[in-house]
Amino acid sequence: MRRLIRLLPVALIAGAFVPTAQAQVKTLTFTVGPISVPAYGVATQPAAAPSPKEDGYVVGMKAEIVDAKGVVQGRDKVMLHHIVFGKVGTPDATCGGDAERFYAEGEERLAFDLPNGYGYPNKGTDRWYLLYMLMNHKPKALDGYVRYTVEYATGEDLAPVKPIWLDVRNCKGLDPSYDVPGTGKRFSASVESTSWVSPLSGRLVAGGGHLHGGGIRLDLVNSTCGTKLFSSEPTWGGPVPRPILHEPGPTKMSQFLSAEGIPVAAGQRLTLKSVYDNGAPHTRAMGIFITYLAPGPVIGCQSTPALTVDRGKPAYPPSFSFPLPKQPSGSLARNVRSSWVGDNRYQYERISIPLGTLFSWNFIGTRQHDVTLVRGPVGFSTPWTLAGTYSRKFTRRGTYEFFCSLHPSQMTQKITVR
Repeated sequence: MRRLIRLLPVALIAGAFVPTAQAQVKTLTFTVGPISVPAYGVATQPAAAPSPKEDGYVVGMKAEIVDAKGVVQGRDKVMLHHIVFGKVGTPDATCGGDAERFYAEGEERLAFDLPNGYGYPNKGTDRWYLLYMLMNHKPKALDGYVRYTVEYATGEDLAPVKPIWLDVRNCKGLDPSYDVPGTGKRFSASVESTSWVSPLSGRLVAGGGHLHGGGIRLDLVNSTCGTKLFSSEPTWGGPVPRPILHEPGPTKMSQFLSAEGIPVAAGQRLTLKSVYDNGAPHTRAMGIFITYLAPGPVIGCQSTPALTVDRGKPAYPPSFSFPLPKQPSGSLARNVRSSWVGDNRYQYERISIPLGTLFSWNFIGTRQHDVTLVRGPVGFSTPWTLAGTYSRKFTRRGTYEFFCSLHPSQMTQKITVR
């Protein structure tokens, strides 16, 4: 029924179009794979993604991980950590370049859904890509397949939407993560933000966010008008896969729909604020909000209309700590100032250094690795990298436990600062 009334007169709201024909909405299913995910490991790569072969509009979309027989995988097998879909050859609204990010979901399973009368325009000749990050919680390598369904409208004119990707670490490559140090008092907050000036007038008709473990909320603000437009809040709970390979993220993020839309005038500044708990470290955090702008006339600052909100059950993030998947071994290296990071191992797994040491990790592997804090006095991580050096001065005593977030069961390290 929802799709049958997609021809409601959005022109009365946006003044932008008049429906001309009866809609035909198809549900199209595409599969990418197999993707081999190593035992207790992670696989992350961009890949070409099949897309609809006729002109039309995307009006809904979702993705899941299945096995070779098409059976949906649970979190305890090959888990979908996150996936991003983009269109090649179309500039991104906030990063430019030659690929437009138009949909993503993570552990929260954010749905692509638009109000009646709106659609994301697509040509049969357009090329899509996807960027996946999958996790395997089993002791042997497994194949996963990305299966995604697209609700696709043809035979009518819909009000076109432009995806707006807001990210507090935007345009930073394949890993736009950051670290929350966790050095504040209990219930203190860490806030990171990004701003974007809209070149178009229009109305935001849908949107939702993505946070990681420790996230409190995402605030979307019209800084020009001084108004908060929407807060996307996390719901927590559900089974935690074993062994634990990362801090679990939300199982849901609140999102909104509005046929009338939130008005934004050209030249107004939208700000995204990513709010995390700073009472404990949270490494490789993200703060992302995707919203859809339907271009149309808007002048000045206007009030936000009533929104249809899928809120979930928002709550403050639970306290969480987990052990290293593999205990560091080998002789204790005392008073060293550096360690190389090679394929599937750190040069020293057990290290003791004095307070104030400037310590360096030298990356020499043939595959990407990182150094990510799991437990310790201050949260930090290095970027994913093949080469180069990352240095950190240790100014707090205590035990710092690290792993490579891409190879968590193979690469672990413990540094004691005395």
